[in-house]
Amino acid sequence: MQRTPPSRFLLLSAVVPILACAAAVFVPPVAGASRAFTGSVVSSGLLGTVFAVRNVQLLRASGEPSLPPAVLTTVFGGWFMLAPLLYPDVGVLPTASVQLSGTAISTFGLYVVVAGLTGHRG
Repeated sequence: MQRTPPSRFLLLSAVVPILACAAAVFVPPVAGASRAFTGSVVSSGLLGTVFAVRNVQLLRASGEPSLPPAVLTTVFGGWFMLAPLLYPDVGVLPTASVQLSGTAISTFGLYVVVAGLTGHRG
């Protein structure tokens, strides 16, 4: 049985969260966010990156989305959207960058989840 590779869009949808996790990790320390916020976001971003990378690895290997890393990637995106609201005086740039990263992670991560649930590869 020959495997069908995923569409370029599906593969790109799995790659975007890796880039967005990198942005979430990079901007808060550079923008001078509080140590508590920076520590939380950076540690979460590194963990999110692990699952986002695994998501791409499994997608490329099998040609099909794998739900465990896709779901966990999406969850980290939700955390990034919420995290700036839980810390006082985060600042505009760290808030905006982490929330935008979270939006991209959740949106594209959820697309991969739905593709996995429906058997869609496009």
